[in-house]
Amino acid sequence: MLKSRIFNYVSKNFSTQKVTNNVTHQNSFETVYSFPQIKYIAIINRLKIYHFLGTGIAIPSCGLLEMSNVLSSNAFLATSYVGITGAAVFSLASIPFRNLIGFLYISEDNKSIKISSVDFWGRRKDRIIDADDWIPLYDMPPKFTDPLFRTPQLSDGTKYKLVMKYGKIINATKVGQVLE
Repeated sequence: MLKSRIFNYVSKNFSTQKVTNNVTHQNSFETVYSFPQIKYIAIINRLKIYHFLGTGIAIPSCGLLEMSNVLSSNAFLATSYVGITGAAVFSLASIPFRNLIGFLYISEDNKSIKISSVDFWGRRKDRIIDADDWIPLYDMPPKFTDPLFRTPQLSDGTKYKLVMKYGKIINATKVGQVLE
């Protein structure tokens, strides 16, 4: 049941139909890039929250039950080890997926870019910027991670991750005109 609730939340917040015809500031945005696997990455990042909540409830509960001699003497330590180790694994596993771009939208007049990305906690973050704030990908120095993902940067220093290999470029001419 929890898995279906998470999947429904992510599907509702990361669907392409929801935002393709979005009108903001009298500009309509066209989807130019999508990364279909962003739903699953958001699920992985959201699982961390549920694990933290479960650990926060389980550790004190096991401590109280151990003090009242309902559980064995090592239940508190075992619960603590599993909870803390799981939290560390989920946190470390989600660090590479922070600020991963799921969708890019460009306005019809090519002056605004809408970036939809996933944050550390698995929530969708939409940001509308001017096209001049986007540093072109060809102006960025080459990096070791370029075969896996590109790291576009904004003029304010914000860095994102853009997976070109597995993402879908829907409108290549508009991407070439504005982003490169």
